[in-house]
Amino acid sequence: DEFNELIGDEFIPLLNKAGGAGFQVTAYTQTWSDVEARIGNRAKAGQVAGNFNTLIMLRVKEMATAEMLTEQLPRVEVFTLMSVSGVDDSSEPGSGVDFKSRNEDRISVSEVPLLTPAELITLPKGQAFALLEGGQLWKLRMPLPVDDSDMPESLAEIANEMERTYITNEQWYRVQEPWWTAVADVDSAIDREDHTDG
Repeated sequence: DEFNELIGDEFIPLLNKAGGAGFQVTAYTQTWSDVEARIGNRAKAGQVAGNFNTLIMLRVKEMATAEMLTEQLPRVEVFTLMSVSGVDDSSEPGSGVDFKSRNEDRISVSEVPLLTPAELITLPKGQAFALLEGGQLWKLRMPLPVDDSDMPESLAEIANEMERTYITNEQWYRVQEPWWTAVADVDSAIDREDHTDG
């Protein structure tokens, strides 16, 4: 998550050579300004950015970070339909025409950015934009976890459960039955050792 804490001048050649050597570098940062500040040079930070072929951007809070993605996108033509209505009164009483009306539909074309930085800054949680496969823009949606009674409340609960049920190499000789029956035996042996030590 804190890519900027690892990066330095030595990271630039690493990124240059990594792909050719069969390595894949995945890095995460909250703002691109963090990387620029760490390197101390905007041009070198640009070198770093140029060596990443895929860019995935969730909601960001910094305009410059959002522009890293939006400035790589083309402008697109947008058609706008405008309806115009009008009425004219006739000023000649003997002409037989009391008024004239008209309705028009006008189509205009304008160029707009495909995606604006403001749209990245206001993305909902669990959504992102990505430049993949040579700069193609993709919209991503990630499923968010829902409250589930089977899910642990915290990482501490997961760690405690792992510690309780995990069998290490130290007890390998005690395991003669399938592992799921040995868990209870190992737990009771550890409890006995704890009682004799204390």
